[in-house]
Formats: sequence, C-alpha cells, structure tokens
Amino acid sequence: MITVGATKTLRTLGRSDDLVASYSSKGPTAIDHIVKPDLLAAGNRLVSLYGSGSALSSLYPENLVPVGYCKTGGSVSPSTTYFTLSGTCVAAPIVSGAAVLLLQRTPSLTPDQVKARLMKTAYKAFPATSTTLDPVTGAVY
Repeated sequence: MITVGATKTLRTLGRSDDLVASYSSKGPTAIDHIVKPDLLAAGNRLVSLYGSGSALSSLYPENLVPVGYCKTGGSVSPSTTYFTLSGTCVAAPIVSGAAVLLLQRTPSLTPDQVKARLMKTAYKAFPATSTTLDPVTGAVY
C-alpha cells in the first residue's frame, strides 16, 4: 500500500514553493508513528476531463474551466469537457501512473520494490512548516 498526499503548486514552474495541501494528512500515524503520506503528487486545482452532464457541473459550476483556458482566442463560456479538481483522489492517479511505468519497464518488481523506488526518487525539499487560512472562519492553521 502507498499512501498519497496532495501538493499545492502555487501555479509556479518550480517546486521550491510547493506546499502540502491543507486537506492532505500529515505527520506520523498514531499507533506506529510512521511518517505519512509515503508520497506527494500535484493535487490542487488540476484541470481534468469530465463527462458532459455530470453532477459535478451543477454542484460546482465555479469549477468549470472557461473555453479560453484551452484555446487561444476562445470565449470565457464554460467548457463542456474540462473541470478543475482538488484532493488526494486527484494526486493518487499520478502516483499510480508512475508505478505502472516502473512495472512496464521492470515487470519483475515486487510491490515493496515499486514503493521503495518511488519513495527513493521523490523530491524531498518541502518547507518545514506552512500555514493556511480557513476562508469561512478566518482561522489560521
């Protein structure tokens, strides 16, 4: 098993300012004190495909991507193809894809070897601390 957390990229090209997303679990586990998550991947405000007519568009219309985002000179009307998503559920497929690429190249790897290789080669220089503002309560965490 590989636990995956999400990063917030702050929409810059470099990784030096990336943060662990506020909704991503951090720290050691309560029982065995193992640091989690095992890996982090981009998971904040990612543009992805979605099915036209999906319930997402009616529940979160602000997450529809303007057509102009996808086309030069396009309109600002919402796209029927792209949607902005956030969460560890968005980050997990990125790590899954990396695992598949490892297994495609070396099919004999065990699950533990896949996890170890992903963790060993992951970027490790994140800020020691970060803060976030809860827009509803105004509390800073």
